[in-house]
Amino acid sequence: MKYRFSKILALVFTILISNVAAAQRPNRELIPLDAYTLEGYEAAPINEALTLPKNFEFARVSGIVIDEHKHILILHRGEDPLLEFDSDGNYLRAFGPRGTWTFSHGLRLDHDGNIWVTDIGTHTVVKMDTNGNTLMTLGTPGQNGLWNESIGAHLFDQPNDIAFDSAGNFYVAQGHGRGEPRILKFDAQGNYLMQWGSRGQGPGEFAVAHAIEIDSQDRLYVADRENFRVQIFATDGTYLDEWTYNAMVCGLYLHDDGMMYMTSGFDGEWGLIDGEGSLLGTLGRPGNGLGEFGEGHFLTVDDKGDVYIADAVSSSVHYFRKQ
Repeated sequence: MKYRFSKILALVFTILISNVAAAQRPNRELIPLDAYTLEGYEAAPINEALTLPKNFEFARVSGIVIDEHKHILILHRGEDPLLEFDSDGNYLRAFGPRGTWTFSHGLRLDHDGNIWVTDIGTHTVVKMDTNGNTLMTLGTPGQNGLWNESIGAHLFDQPNDIAFDSAGNFYVAQGHGRGEPRILKFDAQGNYLMQWGSRGQGPGEFAVAHAIEIDSQDRLYVADRENFRVQIFATDGTYLDEWTYNAMVCGLYLHDDGMMYMTSGFDGEWGLIDGEGSLLGTLGRPGNGLGEFGEGHFLTVDDKGDVYIADAVSSSVHYFRKQ
């Protein structure tokens, strides 16, 4: 019986690790970011911000954004992958394609309000209208590899996140675990333009290109997660600078005032970064309590300054109220 139980455990473990898109928990002690405690926020239960349907449970929440109507959109790995709440936090609807994505990851809105989702399980990037109807799919569903126009290989390798420049071009950050980390650039119609990056620790190289943001001057900020840094590039891939930290950089959100919000993934914090890359302060810790994270994945900020953080491990949304 003991041997049988061990075999069952081994089988379960094999199934779990066979999913190459699984979150990459670091094989080390978790590290607190070296910064002061961020003042002016308090952790609060999410039901103080959002009215959830009765008996509802999130499933591996990976993305969260706020649209032009101040509605909150949440991406999770439930049957209906997208959830929408109005500006007062009232639940409006669950929508999006069922059975299409196997490991949805990044959620962004473009300048026209279209919804974009990256799925590292099927290796695709999907553009949808506000009702969740598919407008464009990039990548070859179920196949991964390097994008190579010369041989007609339209492949991503675990696309993580997406960002849009002022000219309408968009950039896909890919390479979640074993995927090849790169940045790929496309025009507004989805035509491939260029790519850069490879695995490594040098300038323009990545451990995991996990998140991407673009500022008003079209500078690209890439969260190079396991290299503990944010790398900064021009739109042609030219390396400009980097900001280094002592723990993971997982999710990025660039506010209109130029302040960058970040999460540190399994290291369990979120922080505020100024325009020079200085980490002003952090809040949170690993754990299961209020204000504690399984994995601080992606985040967004509303017009009151309240912070919402998607947690893909604890299947929750964290809420930090601005005081």
